[in-house]
Amino acid sequence: MAIAFFCGSIIEVVLKMGQIWLHSLGTGEQFFLGGCMEVVIGLIVLMILLSIKGIFDKKNRKKRLIASLIQHWGMPPMQEYTQEKFLSLQYYYKHRYQKDTKERFFVDDITWNDLSLDDLFFLLNATNSSMGEEYLWAMLHELQFSKEALEEREALITFFQKNEKDRLKLQTAFAMIRKNKRISVYEYMDRIETIKRESNVKHFMALGGMLISVFLLFIIPSFGGFLLLGCIAYNIISYYKRKGEIAPYFSAISYLIRMLDYGEAISKETPSKLFAPYYEILQKNTSHLEKFRKGAPAVAVENPTGDMMSFFLDYIRILFHTDLIRFNLMLMEFFEKKEQMIEVFETVGFLDAMCAIASFRTMLPFYCIPEFSKQKQYHAKEIYHPFLEEPVPANMITTKSILITGSNASGKSTFIKSAAMNAILAQTIHTVCAKEYHSSFFKVMTSMALSDNLLEKESYYIAEIKSLQRILKETEGTIPVLGFVDEVLRGTNTVERIAASSQILATLANFNALMFAATHDIELTFMLETLFENYHFEEQICEKEILFDYQLKIGRATTQNAIALLRLLGYPEEIITKAKETASIFLSEGEWRKIKQ
Repeated sequence: MAIAFFCGSIIEVVLKMGQIWLHSLGTGEQFFLGGCMEVVIGLIVLMILLSIKGIFDKKNRKKRLIASLIQHWGMPPMQEYTQEKFLSLQYYYKHRYQKDTKERFFVDDITWNDLSLDDLFFLLNATNSSMGEEYLWAMLHELQFSKEALEEREALITFFQKNEKDRLKLQTAFAMIRKNKRISVYEYMDRIETIKRESNVKHFMALGGMLISVFLLFIIPSFGGFLLLGCIAYNIISYYKRKGEIAPYFSAISYLIRMLDYGEAISKETPSKLFAPYYEILQKNTSHLEKFRKGAPAVAVENPTGDMMSFFLDYIRILFHTDLIRFNLMLMEFFEKKEQMIEVFETVGFLDAMCAIASFRTMLPFYCIPEFSKQKQYHAKEIYHPFLEEPVPANMITTKSILITGSNASGKSTFIKSAAMNAILAQTIHTVCAKEYHSSFFKVMTSMALSDNLLEKESYYIAEIKSLQRILKETEGTIPVLGFVDEVLRGTNTVERIAASSQILATLANFNALMFAATHDIELTFMLETLFENYHFEEQICEKEILFDYQLKIGRATTQNAIALLRLLGYPEEIITKAKETASIFLSEGEWRKIKQ
């Protein structure tokens, strides 16, 4: 009511002043200028009404946003990723996060692909801003070897889990910054430096032409009208020409302004002393970037939702080039303060990522906080794979490398992927899908889902030995390697596979590594039993079906069901009988007999 009363008072004063002025003019002038005044007053009223509507729309959008954040907390994120969007997520990691790699260890591409960590990221990505998801992508690639770094993350994650009201304030701010659908914010921060710089002289001339033509309307109406039309045409054409050149960067600038505005808003929240260091960074850097933000409304629309107010402001920008003028002025400030901008990017991204991890924990059936020690060990109770809807948890307590045997589809690969993925989760997001988890800090590496490299003319076997060689090289460091291998050297013949793989695995076990290797070669379980502990999975064939319990058991596999599976699938009985005889002879005599015609 107060707003409506204030608006009415302003309109009443304008009308009275206009009436006094009109009475002092001639009849013709009164008629023309009276019409102009009605238009001006109409525009003023329209702007006031649109402003009022915008205020209420903003409040309603915020209410809907908060309701959505509450509803989706602890739920798998529903987000589609185009190829363009997926590639944009990686830019910050590749061009900033990986700098100064000394004494840092990153999950390499082989391990990332073996464990389908893209899908893990999709499951974790409940972030609400582009900075959050770009930072989360980078964070999942780096294994931490410091308890202090992980405990810092733990404090924030736990806070977000326990304090919904304060969490929602920050989540709302992240969501108001929003996610870009196609571009990497960090990439365009890099690319802004390549923009062709432009003088504002012609834009000021365009602005001056509009103001002069409007003024002349009241003195020489006909000339002023023609001049106004000419200025409008020129301004529209020149606006779209320049806007087309800088459109992608313009979007990035708009996004950065939102980031700074809501970064400042976040820094004013005081949910806990825990956030003081992050708020101090945001306050310091947003104040340093005040010149960049000055006049920002001309460039960045806070809520470009397509409402009437936004529509009206678009026309103001087109006619008066206010955004282009401000854009050129802001570029110089950006070049001088880019590092401060990056600090805001990383701080907001870090906090948003921690909030997403808290949501991920809420999603899990159960989880634990990892405990780390100096002893080289892997101790997990009821560990499971987060992708499975009905996982069968497994237990593993070992200070030695292990060999895992069993038939296909019995659970070998799933177990070692679960163990590897959770080791990475422990040292990145301080969360493990298990009841208990104790280990040393490890460099986690895998060699599983390899393939031929036709472009480089490499066979599967070459790919395998190169993959294993990179693990061998990492064992030369002070931090132990936790290595995972699925079917060692499957790309070569039986004799050489067993001979070479036994020596490679023995060397790794004797060096600074803890190895988990799945194999069908029972011979390895005997050859390496002084260096490796044996575990296995087994199955049962009952009438016309095969049953797996997916339980990890101590010892080597003793069941031999491969031939029995032939009968289950309807192979001729003659093949099955002769296959059993051939296997029996080999086991008793140690050599294969020739097959007669």
